[in-house]
Amino acid sequence: MDDRNMDSSSSTITDVATKHPKSIIHIDIDCFYAQVEMLRKPELRSEPLGIQQKNIVVTSNYEARKCGIKKCMLVSEALKSCPNLKLVNGEDLHDYRASSNKIFTLLQHWKSPVEKLGMDENFIDVTNLIQEKIKSTNLSNIKFTGHLYREPETECPCGCHTRLKIASQLASEIRQKIFDELGFTTCAGIAHNKLLAKLICPLHKPNEQTLIYPEHGEEFMSTFQSVRAIPSIGSKTTETLISQNIISVSDLQQVAVDVLKKHFSSDMAVRLKNLCFGEDNTPVKQTGRPQSIGLEDSFKTVSVRSEVEEKFSALLQRLLMLVREDGRIPVSLRVTLRKKDVKRLSSHRESRQCQISSSIFTVNGGVITITEAGQQKLMTIIMRLFNKLIDLSKPFHLTLVGLAFTKFQERMTGRSSIVNYLMNDLSVQSVLNIQNDCDTSASSMDYSAVSPSSSTTTDLSDGEVEPSPKKPKKVNWIAKRRCLSREDVASPSKLKVGELRLNSKELEKVSELRLNSRDRSLTPRASPAKDNMSDTSDNMKDIAEGGNCDECPSYVDKDVFNALPEEMQQELKSMWKNPANSELPRTSTRNMNKSKPNSILKYFVPQK
Repeated sequence: MDDRNMDSSSSTITDVATKHPKSIIHIDIDCFYAQVEMLRKPELRSEPLGIQQKNIVVTSNYEARKCGIKKCMLVSEALKSCPNLKLVNGEDLHDYRASSNKIFTLLQHWKSPVEKLGMDENFIDVTNLIQEKIKSTNLSNIKFTGHLYREPETECPCGCHTRLKIASQLASEIRQKIFDELGFTTCAGIAHNKLLAKLICPLHKPNEQTLIYPEHGEEFMSTFQSVRAIPSIGSKTTETLISQNIISVSDLQQVAVDVLKKHFSSDMAVRLKNLCFGEDNTPVKQTGRPQSIGLEDSFKTVSVRSEVEEKFSALLQRLLMLVREDGRIPVSLRVTLRKKDVKRLSSHRESRQCQISSSIFTVNGGVITITEAGQQKLMTIIMRLFNKLIDLSKPFHLTLVGLAFTKFQERMTGRSSIVNYLMNDLSVQSVLNIQNDCDTSASSMDYSAVSPSSSTTTDLSDGEVEPSPKKPKKVNWIAKRRCLSREDVASPSKLKVGELRLNSKELEKVSELRLNSRDRSLTPRASPAKDNMSDTSDNMKDIAEGGNCDECPSYVDKDVFNALPEEMQQELKSMWKNPANSELPRTSTRNMNKSKPNSILKYFVPQK
């Protein structure tokens, strides 16, 4: 009987496919903007501090909150409540974004999915990490860390209590590391889903954490006096619910689903019922790079086009700084306006966006830059979108303008890139690096244009040039080329490295050109082609006298030649030994084409 109990206990703790399988931690930075400023200026720690944007105090430290300062309070009212309030302008978000990114990067240390929510909040799904910890932890004496919403009457059969206790210990470890390395105090919520973890987090602030068990979710949710307290419920949904006399979360718990379905879709009605009882199955999605980068500027009213252009210009300068930090090249731009409308109670925004050429931006040493001309192009695009949103023949009043880059182009480099894959194939890289045009220098092909340190301009219309990889040790990178003088270029019979095509039809064309040149050279009239043909014939004689591929013409790279398929080597040798009869049988051409009809080489050197 003891053995059965042991097996049952073990299975309930380790089985992740149970009723409350997940362990979620929600981390919230205390008075984030204010902490950033206090870390920059430690003397502000003991002073009541407010962060000002326009004429509003967007947040404050806890010293100021003791004096009655509240979030989004007017500056004039705040100074009346706290005359010695220290105000810091927080309209430039650069330092706040940088601090937020540092915290997010630090949270990656635990190798668990981290979802960013704004600048100062993060969800962490530690389910798998808890499962690993359980294997090496004595479960008989596990205690939670921090505050507990309510003591359970009985243990949940799925073992979630034990998992959440371990999660609370992990949350304390995370918060301590953030403080030790970055200096920020935080609060945390620990629960089996995102909804409860977020809502329980601020119950004990600042610098504290709270754990809630699943069976107390319904009771905890009923304490909220407004349905707006539920994160997934927006202003329009709230208005609809209030119109049906559903004001508090408790009211929402008591209303039937069928009643909700009369005003919402079936899925939405069911979701509202689940949320009001503290049920939420949305996963923690690992946050990547933002899909858009944008800024907004709000004001009382602007009614002149020139003033709008000034505000857009200021936003663009700040936005370009964010793009440089992000490192991706924007290819789409969006303009947003908010028009003053006394008839509408809620704010109403209108947007227009369009594609922009990535060639406006330049990459110098891995850093995105833009010239003055490029900025002027962007301003022209911005104002053109503005003109589509506003009828300038009529009066207009704006209370907000916004700019955002909404799509990006990223450079695919490194070992996983397609170019790096191709460069590992000798025959492919040799063909890709052959040039047909004559170069008057004796050096190999110039790669300076694609070096990582050079200026690279990207464009959507062309594939992006990759930096050249290191030179292989065993083979030469580029086919050695014969240096031709300008007077030699006139003759089409000059055989160059460009004739080393992996295409027998091209070889037939070259052979025809040689035969035509040979016929013309027999005429009494002197021509440069005669000299060129004789020069080529000398090289052909050298090959005919020899018997192996080590005696290729001087303009052919031996390593490149040896990398070609055997049948192609024989074909070239035959042509070089018998230049007068280099017309190849068509059966040979067909056979060669059929040998590898779908090879990657054939794709990059398409058939004519």
